[in-house]
Amino acid sequence: MAALKETKMFVRLKIEDTREGLVATISQRNDDGKIAGRPSIFLVGGKEEAKQRAKAVARALGLKTYRVLDRTSSRISPPIHPA
Repeated sequence: MAALKETKMFVRLKIEDTREGLVATISQRNDDGKIAGRPSIFLVGGKEEAKQRAKAVARALGLKTYRVLDRTSSRISPPIHPA
């Protein structure tokens, strides 16, 4: 009988500058980096607001961290943050 592989999930937050302002995309991904489910895309007033929303999603899933992909002109944050 084949052993079942446990799939690990993580939450990724992508922040981008657009004409409309900062756009945040929060997606759930498996350990292969593939998207699981539908991503949430929304305008945010700032990076901290986006991080708080990603943190809330990660905590709701029982995860301890989330990843940030900062595609803005002022990249100041490390890629993995505690949830």
